[in-house]
Amino acid sequence: MTMKLLKKTELMKIYSIKMVLLSLLCITIFSCEEDGITRGETIRIFERGLPVSVGPEGFNSTFSYYNTSPESPDGELLFYVKILTQQVERNTPLNGELRVTTTDLTEDRLVAELQNFRVHNGVNAQWLDNNRIAYFSDGKIHIANLKGEQLITPFEAFSIGHSPFEDKILYTAISPETDLYTIYEYDTLSDEHRKIADAATFSDITNQFFINDPRDMEDRRIRHPKYSPDGSKIAFRIDLGDGEINNHLVTMNIDGGDIIYFGPKPMHFAWFDNESMMGHDNQIDDGQPNDKSARRWTLDGEFIETLTGVGNHLSVTQDRELYATESWYNNNPVILRLYRKGEITPALELEVSVDNQTVWELGNHVNPAFSRDGKRLYFHNNTGLGVSQAYMIVLPENLERM
Repeated sequence: MTMKLLKKTELMKIYSIKMVLLSLLCITIFSCEEDGITRGETIRIFERGLPVSVGPEGFNSTFSYYNTSPESPDGELLFYVKILTQQVERNTPLNGELRVTTTDLTEDRLVAELQNFRVHNGVNAQWLDNNRIAYFSDGKIHIANLKGEQLITPFEAFSIGHSPFEDKILYTAISPETDLYTIYEYDTLSDEHRKIADAATFSDITNQFFINDPRDMEDRRIRHPKYSPDGSKIAFRIDLGDGEINNHLVTMNIDGGDIIYFGPKPMHFAWFDNESMMGHDNQIDDGQPNDKSARRWTLDGEFIETLTGVGNHLSVTQDRELYATESWYNNNPVILRLYRKGEITPALELEVSVDNQTVWELGNHVNPAFSRDGKRLYFHNNTGLGVSQAYMIVLPENLERM
């Protein structure tokens, strides 16, 4: 890792000439981040294009869901999960710590101790604002502030959504009244839970699509609820039977109306905007080859455009101009690729695996996610057998969000 530390006395001199020396240093020695100062004490300069470990040496670490930025809304902090348990198999129950560091990685603090989580998506952490983080651990949803104070009584859930909208989060749970998988919205300020819909709401889906040996209603699981960018709609996955072809994508208004059945879901779907979805085309009946390219569709599955080349876990900048994704399942080595919108040739490639086991068999998926300003990419990097850590890279100038 290439970096440079400048102490307070040096900074005073730099400030006295309005950062001219620092600018020259960046041009002649390194390509620097624009914001590397932490309260005037220390500045850390990262070389662009060079992967940097976020977590501590000697421990596995991870971030969250794919396309869920670990950066706080103001871009000054980022969270990661420090893993304290040795992972033996994919679903080994793990213990660890939810930690927060400054984005220049000079200060680090413990936020919460974690129990009984799986490595796949860490603890599904997500920022509610610059001082509160929601996360899923030990089968419960928690919210803590940066002082480590628990702000709510944790409550049981099946899964937590990928990101909040304003002060609300989505989650799924088995309703105690109906025993059905149900989508809820939780208002973190008022502490109110609101039912949106349950599996029975979507019973008509089996009349519109053929499902081989459909599951009983009580076993139709609902996962990955996601707000549209403006919060007016949600998208989610419902499992209607065995196999990927029976995992369907559904969208609806936040008030429960305008249910639209997309059909079998694209891999690692996300909202492109308020009226269209994106994901990797592994099984979509849209007239395009199911070659795992990233594409965009209307809410009912009509093809709009090809966004990037072949990939898997999809992440995108807020302006939808840069895309990060990685090799399809069970490929080795695993290559993390960065694409510009509309291009099928990668603009940047990084090898992020060193063996055939750690990423796929143990479930340490790459799960890329961009910074809020699109200038960094966060990802899971397999650096040894059974060793997988939270990493970041400051993008080269010709790739960062313009």
